Amino acid sequence: MHSVMPDRRLMAALALSALLHVLVTLILQIESLSALIPERTERSMEVEVIPEPLKPEPPKPVAPPPPQEPPLPETPPEAPKVQTAPPPPPLPIQRPQLQPAPLAEKSKAPKSEPAKPALQSPGLSTDTGTFTRSAPAAGELSQNIQDKVLAQVVRMWHFNSAALRGSDIILSASLLVNRDGTLSGPMHKDAPWNPDAAIRGYSRLPEGTTKQMMETFLVALRMAQPLQLPPDDGKPWPRHMMLRFKPGDL
Repeated sequence: MHSVMPDRRLMAALALSALLHVLVTLILQIESLSALIPERTERSMEVEVIPEPLKPEPPKPVAPPPPQEPPLPETPPEAPKVQTAPPPPPLPIQRPQLQPAPLAEKSKAPKSEPAKPALQSPGLSTDTGTFTRSAPAAGELSQNIQDKVLAQVVRMWHFNSAALRGSDIILSASLLVNRDGTLSGPMHKDAPWNPDAAIRGYSRLPEGTTKQMMETFLVALRMAQPLQLPPDDGKPWPRHMMLRFKPGDL
C-alpha cells in the first residue's frame, strides 16, 4: 500500500515537469519568430501650402469727354420796317326810314293767354317747410269743398297724429275726383292695393311714422268713397283736387 502512493506522486511530478518544459519551449519559439518579423514604420507626408495668387484689380472706367456745344447760329439783321398808311374808317350803315303803314297801325299783337298750371298726377307725397296752400285753379273744386272732403277722409283715418305734433311734415294728396264721388287711378276704392303706385317714393320710405302715416291715409281715402260732393254745376268731370295739411296740427 505504501509503495503505490510514491509511484503516483512521482508520475505526477514528471508529467508536470514535462508540461512546463513544453511551455518554455513554445515561449522561446514565439520570441524567435517575433524577432524575425520586421517592424512597420509609418511614413509621414509633408504638404507644402502655396498661397493663392492675388487677383489683379479691374481697370477703372475712363469718363468720356463732355460733348462740345455747337456754335450758335448768327442772327440775320432785321429788315427795316415799312410804314403803311392806316386804312380809312368804315362808312356808317344807313338804315332806311320805314314809315308806318295804316294797316300796321291798326293791327295789334295778339294777347298771350296765361299758361294753365300743370296738374299734378294723382298720388300722395310729403314735404317739410313753410305750410302754403295755393288757390284752386279754374275748373277745380273750391277750397271750401276741398276742406269738407278732407274732413270726410280724416274721420276714416286711424292714425295717431300726436306723434307728429310740432313737426314740419306736410302731407299732400293730389286727387282726381269723379262725378259719383270716387277717385280715379290707384286710389279708387275698388282698385287693387298698390301703395307703390299711389304713394310717391314709397319703396324708399324707411319703416317708421312717415310710412305708417302715408299707408293709413291711403286706406282712409279708399274707405271714405264715395265722397259727398255739392250738386253738379255743369262743369266737366273728373276734377282735380289738392288736399294739403300738416298732420301735427290736427
